[in-house]
Amino acid sequence: MTATVWSNGWHTNIALPADAMEADHPLRLLFPEAEHFLIGWGERDFYLDEDPGLWTGLDAIIPPSPSVMQVIAADEPVENRIWRGEETVRVALSRAGRARLAREIGETLALDETGAPVIVQGGRVEGTSLFLEARPDFHLFHMCNHWTAARLAGAGVKLRPSLAFHAPWLTGALRRNAPQSCPTS
Repeated sequence: MTATVWSNGWHTNIALPADAMEADHPLRLLFPEAEHFLIGWGERDFYLDEDPGLWTGLDAIIPPSPSVMQVIAADEPVENRIWRGEETVRVALSRAGRARLAREIGETLALDETGAPVIVQGGRVEGTSLFLEARPDFHLFHMCNHWTAARLAGAGVKLRPSLAFHAPWLTGALRRNAPQSCPTS
């Protein structure tokens, strides 16, 4: 199975086919008809603001701040048609790596008492996306690209997540280090 890392030059998301997740995964339950997901994580106020500005950005990185996950669900690969990025990099994952990636994405979500994701508001693609309450807190040493890199490292990709301060570093490291064909285990 392959995952795709989507980048707009600053921020990265992970694109996955829905079947990369178990049928009872919180995102599959939230979007049962979806065949593809584009998943991003970031600082709540900055991510929710359509035009955040300098002060919102500084406020995001200085103190630890609450985070959200934006999930875009579709019946086609989101990174190809709905939300074109500046760059995309495909990453091949083993079955075990895929399972760890899906589990870690699920563990990032804050769930209510029924086990459902906590919806913060609608996402950037009307009708097919949501911002969901997430964890851990966002700060200078744990930003969106760190989150993406840590999920992929947990899935077995050779990366140093602590170095992923900006998207070009992460996409470059993936082009150099990520497997291009699916491992057997």
